[in-house]
Amino acid sequence: MKKKTVTKIWKKRSIFFYLPYWCKLDVRHCIEVMHIEKNVCDNLIGTLLNIKGKTNDGVNARLDLIKMNILEELTPRELGKRTYLLATCYILSKKEKTSFL
Repeated sequence: MKKKTVTKIWKKRSIFFYLPYWCKLDVRHCIEVMHIEKNVCDNLIGTLLNIKGKTNDGVNARLDLIKMNILEELTPRELGKRTYLLATCYILSKKEKTSFL
């Protein structure tokens, strides 16, 4: 009997295959650039302007900094029952926000 030789063309599987809607796309190599640009822009502006609910700079992100041992000066401060986040260098001041907008 002859051995069946199965050769795999692809060595790695893209991370996009784990997206829930990926199997429903007709052409999987076409990523919707418009939606990616919108999401990146929303996250960037939300973080720069420090918009509540739109920023990715929260308590969990700061606690991750502690685990990774980087930027220890940005760790959350607890005073009483409240947790305070120190302002970072990339958050714009009120004057910078008005000139940006």
